[in-house]
Amino acid sequence: MKNLALHEALRLLSLCPTPMVLLDGRGWIRTCNPAFAALAGAPADELAGAPDDLVQPLLGDGDVVQWIMPDGSERWLAIRHFEIEAAAGQAVRFYEDVTEPLRLRRERDDLATELRASALRDGEFISLLSRPGLLAALLPLVARSRRYNSPLSIVTLGVQSDPDSAQDMALRHMATLLRDQTRWADVIGCNEARDFILVLQETSQDAALRLVDKLTTHIERMNAGAGFRLSAQYGITACQKHDNADSLLARAEAALQEARHNESGRSIAR
Repeated sequence: MKNLALHEALRLLSLCPTPMVLLDGRGWIRTCNPAFAALAGAPADELAGAPDDLVQPLLGDGDVVQWIMPDGSERWLAIRHFEIEAAAGQAVRFYEDVTEPLRLRRERDDLATELRASALRDGEFISLLSRPGLLAALLPLVARSRRYNSPLSIVTLGVQSDPDSAQDMALRHMATLLRDQTRWADVIGCNEARDFILVLQETSQDAALRLVDKLTTHIERMNAGAGFRLSAQYGITACQKHDNADSLLARAEAALQEARHNESGRSIAR
């Protein structure tokens, strides 16, 4: 490549839209192009020398810096730092505006979080409803129970394995057991804490307790042939006249939390 004359190189740097700055071995500004001066909001000749507190964040050690432009707008800048081999201690920095890519990435991540939170199916146990899915399913069931005075119960289950390393396998075994031991009209779900939730239509609290007894028996049988030991705690509650879907599910989950501290591993919330 043909060597540039000094005035050509300086002209090229002045026209470059990417902010850049040349630092000496002390980290002081030797020179900068107009794009950097616009970024800093000061003439280039005033920026030369020891950086003041305003410019110092642009010269720190980070790869990305949050910067307030002279017009008050917020920008995120990615910094590329290169040592100049021919001039010991000197370095050049280039600043790329990455505000828009970061904004799009945040929006994408927020949307993914929102979609996961609102998904009707559980992310791991795809055959089970998520908590939002359970609430959606509960709305008409609670309304029907209150209108016709028909029984509706919820059983919440917390599952532990011994050893802890078998927890994922224990959860899969329990999901299979619940599908096998419930009726087609029952609704099975899983919340974010990986607790199982059974919505039992036309089921009284006493009948829900009998189901819990049956599940306990099956778990003991399962433990006899498995390479780990599975245990479960149960929260049980029945729909009341004053209930809505949120209050019923919240009471069932609170019952499970209490059951975890009970010697029997069960708690009935009335």
